[in-house]
Amino acid sequence: MERRRFFAAAGSIAVAAAIGGAVPAQAAAQPDLVVTAVGWSPAAPGAGTPVTFTATVKNQGTAATPGGVVHGVGFQVDGVLKTWSDNRTASLAPGQSVTLTAVGGPAGATWAATSGSHTVTAFVDDAKRIAESNETNNTLRRSLSVAAAPSLSSRVRFTNGGSVQVASTAGAYGSATGLASSLTGSVFGACYTDDPNSDAGLLVQGSERYLFDTSVGSDTYNPGGGSWGGDGLAYLPAGTTATQVLSRGISFFGPIARWNYPALEDVPCPAGAAADFSRFQAKSLTTKRYVVTGGEWGQAGALVATTTVPVDFDAHGL
Repeated sequence: MERRRFFAAAGSIAVAAAIGGAVPAQAAAQPDLVVTAVGWSPAAPGAGTPVTFTATVKNQGTAATPGGVVHGVGFQVDGVLKTWSDNRTASLAPGQSVTLTAVGGPAGATWAATSGSHTVTAFVDDAKRIAESNETNNTLRRSLSVAAAPSLSSRVRFTNGGSVQVASTAGAYGSATGLASSLTGSVFGACYTDDPNSDAGLLVQGSERYLFDTSVGSDTYNPGGGSWGGDGLAYLPAGTTATQVLSRGISFFGPIARWNYPALEDVPCPAGAAADFSRFQAKSLTTKRYVVTGGEWGQAGALVATTTVPVDFDAHGL
């Protein structure tokens, strides 16, 4: 008896299964995330410098990653999690790459560099939010060497005209650096009567009053726009030996001028006397050292050293 065959799609599968065994199921398309590059800023940090990590992530899988799901990267230093990126949720298509930057961490979005040799590891999808075809290729490691912070010591030198200069001794450093110095202290006011023998007038004994604390000088190296009223800046070219440099003067007058502070209203004066600032009592001197890009008149880059020393002097005749 003649047998007839039916070549419907479902029937052909059934025949094949009956003759040749089960047909293997095709693997479902899935994403596969890998880290192709690890970086940090600044590129050559010194000890104490805040470092921001970045990672370039590629989807080398056969399907896009799901939208709305965090594409996270954890950044580890010597095996310890320091920062992470967790703010990208857009889908990543097959073959597409994206660079992710650390935005948070146990102590913030940056790592305070410590001197020595380190291993930096970027771990994409470290929280396992995304199902991948390969879960064993999510890390990339790079070596990072951090130089010890250069030594820095400072002292003040008095100049005429109600200002001081800062003499700083800084250790050797391989890049040009700029020093920014500031003095923190207390401002006092007092009553004065006219005195033909003195430009400042004659002090009324017992009238001096504490007014406020302030800082004079600069907190960063910025030759083009230092703090109003005085700078205390100095430039150091790259060098192999410790170097002493004298800063430009720190002026006391501008930051505590009467038009900036109404505090003199708190000094009660008798008839025939007027209030004026009497002295700045300096308490501490802070000098910061920054890498400078673009030469002496360039802009500050990474902070590489900070020193604060106690001082005790009065600046009069402001």
